[in-house]
Amino acid sequence: MKVGVDLLPAGIPKPPRTSLPRIAVAASVCVFLMGVVLLYAMKAQEIAHLSRAVQAREEEYARYSWLDRDIQETRKRKDELLARIASARGQVQSGLPAREILGALPHALPSGVRLVQFTLAGDGKTVMEGEATSLEAVASFMLSLEDTRMFENARLASVTRISERAGLFVFHAMATLSGAGGGTP
Repeated sequence: MKVGVDLLPAGIPKPPRTSLPRIAVAASVCVFLMGVVLLYAMKAQEIAHLSRAVQAREEEYARYSWLDRDIQETRKRKDELLARIASARGQVQSGLPAREILGALPHALPSGVRLVQFTLAGDGKTVMEGEATSLEAVASFMLSLEDTRMFENARLASVTRISERAGLFVFHAMATLSGAGGGTP
């Protein structure tokens, strides 16, 4: 046991004595706090790294997002084409009178009229584009379409004069095959 002299006046409290267990507890608390701070810093760095990686992937995805739109448009076109193919197969199997139509059209063309394009839809609706030397020739063509009895509801969609000197007209006509479709095209 140590004996010592107390030189402090009696009214002043004595400072607490630090003991080895107190120092050990304080040191372990400091080590624990430093470990927690170090762990927090490592996790924050890992989160920042992952955040940058996610942002890079999102930017990369944004560069290729146009592919999604193209794929959807291609699928729509594919479905449309498959529907057209099915319609064409149905026409072939049902015996669409293509030979009769193509055989009758030259007889329906009056002098001065030339067909440039003839389109036949699956529902029996036709679109005809052509050239004529006069408006009378266009009118005569429309009347002869009805006279063939192969077409009904023939109507003239438009007539445009393309050359005043040559007297050339471009026309678009529509009709429905008799017994097919129905209603006005």
